[in-house]
Amino acid sequence: MTITAGELSAILPLLIPALGACLLPLAALDKDQATVKWVRGATFFMALFCLAGGFFYITRLWATGAQPSYGAIRMDRLAQFAGIFVLVAAGLAVLQLWDHLHQEGWVKGETLSLLLFSAVGMILFVAASNLILLFLGLELLSLPLYALTATVRTRAKAFEGGMKYFITGAVAASSFLMGSVLLYGVTGTLEIGALGQALAARNPDPIALAGAALLLMGFLFKISSVPFHQWTPDVYEAAPHPISGFMSVATKGAAVMALLRVLGAGVPAPGSARIQAALALVAVLTLVVGNLAALAQDNIKRMLAYSSISHAGYILLGLVAATPAAYAGVIFYLLSYLVMNMGAFGILTCLGLVGDRTTFDDVKGQGWKRPDLAIAASLCLFGLAGIPPMAGFYGKYMIFKELILQGHVSMAVTGILASLVSVYYYFRLPVALFLEKPTAKAEREASERPAFRASLAGAALLVCGVLVVVIGLFPGTLYLSIASRVVADAFPFLR
Repeated sequence: MTITAGELSAILPLLIPALGACLLPLAALDKDQATVKWVRGATFFMALFCLAGGFFYITRLWATGAQPSYGAIRMDRLAQFAGIFVLVAAGLAVLQLWDHLHQEGWVKGETLSLLLFSAVGMILFVAASNLILLFLGLELLSLPLYALTATVRTRAKAFEGGMKYFITGAVAASSFLMGSVLLYGVTGTLEIGALGQALAARNPDPIALAGAALLLMGFLFKISSVPFHQWTPDVYEAAPHPISGFMSVATKGAAVMALLRVLGAGVPAPGSARIQAALALVAVLTLVVGNLAALAQDNIKRMLAYSSISHAGYILLGLVAATPAAYAGVIFYLLSYLVMNMGAFGILTCLGLVGDRTTFDDVKGQGWKRPDLAIAASLCLFGLAGIPPMAGFYGKYMIFKELILQGHVSMAVTGILASLVSVYYYFRLPVALFLEKPTAKAEREASERPAFRASLAGAALLVCGVLVVVIGLFPGTLYLSIASRVVADAFPFLR
């Protein structure tokens, strides 16, 4: 079997991180204390090098306009954007892990290996053009995350969170697989494009409708939408901070983009009455539950988890509008969400807070120790709240605008009100960082901990803070050069 240059270029962005993921666990074999520090540094460098290699090849494809394929793997504009999105999120997570895992006292090569495997699964999930490969991508992105959640075995909550994620994830995967089986039984094809054509040619079929519903449930679980959200707060609280940030961004983004591919093929047809009604109901419930639950949280990670749920609602509103501009707004929103949420989770690592020390009491007055990092994190939180001119404002604006133009005024108003509610809990963190005095317990614990100064994690947070402002000041550039081009290729019938 020979592989052409075009086919090789389609799979190189997957092969390079996958090869690195296979080699990194070898670092765990080193037991020599004299060389262990050098080996640890080498593992992080190799992980970043592999991510950069995949990023380089994907950006080359984007720049040249090539859209190669290898069998059922289609490296089109949507898959290329997903690859860039996931690899950037993984790179920011690796930079933060360097500091965080040293604080936790847990630095193992297999941690980075699992992260790379999950990133490969996410890209495969979006690039898949048939249901079998789609399911394999779903499992490859999920299984490493179950283990990463429980990576720090010295913490009881880590094991508990990993088990909860595994059990609920297995249910979602079973739903996804059953939906695929039903759709195959009705249409006789596994190809996503042919599947959409076969469903369009048939009369409304209850079995096909059940299959589409089960398939949609699998996507909604990964997006963390209500009522499939129960796992999210416990898992985010249990996982190391950078892993929680990576899951909240990359998993959600990959699931949304894979769903866009399925919708673009007409499985089921976007804009149809059934899919709009289902997505509208789920979007409203997700907005209400996510925002109201976030108001009551005293733990920062749980607050950010419910925040992540609410942002799934905003994204689903864009799918309800079902226009090219709305889908482009979703892509732009994901870009903004990447830098905003990675920055919001990054402040916990930068302040040296590990384990259960992630409450608002633990960060009171800590912003004055590293004002640059605290200001960068505050900018990310302002963006999540939708404060102009931050990046998050324009993502929401694009989606709300299309909802109103399509006659969904009440849903747009619901989204605006939800955004206003979120301002309260997002501002709690900057207020605690700068305007509140630390408690006696927090001061005592801080004095007992060795001095810590974030290096790579701090750099990643500063980059996120700057990008939140830059994207907000120049939204049109990203919208025209990236988001609109992705949608034009993913939804050719909507041009």
